[in-house]
Amino acid sequence: MLRIKDILKEIEKLAPIPLQESFDNSGVQAGDVSQKATGALLCLDITETVVDEAIELGYNLIIAHHPLLFKPFKSLTGSNYIERCVMKACKYDLVLYAAHTNLDNAVKGVNYRLAELLGLQNVRTLSPKKGNLLKLVTFVPEESVEMSPFHRY
Repeated sequence: MLRIKDILKEIEKLAPIPLQESFDNSGVQAGDVSQKATGALLCLDITETVVDEAIELGYNLIIAHHPLLFKPFKSLTGSNYIERCVMKACKYDLVLYAAHTNLDNAVKGVNYRLAELLGLQNVRTLSPKKGNLLKLVTFVPEESVEMSPFHRY
């Protein structure tokens, strides 16, 4: 049984969250990632139409390039489309996920692919991010994995 967290792990192998810019809010925006995945809808921006389409198709994961949420709510009343999208996503157990500047900055990500499509040669990163990625390998008993503070999903 494929869970949403399994799909997100694969996305984050390609586009690790630490690659996002400081202003960004990539990653899980709303929802329970431990649920079984019923389908995923890909989009550039999450809109009410996109949320409605996911519900109509029976999909419970929306993967967007641009984050829906950039700043915290002071209230959640449905007074704008962002609040309405979040409220409906919660009501229908949808997970909202964004892969924005982390995907832009990934080694074979959006910017790389655009350069490739434009036929650019000698492509290199103009402003490489330094010190953001660190590989740490640790071993714990299998029954203790969920208790680890480093366990993301």
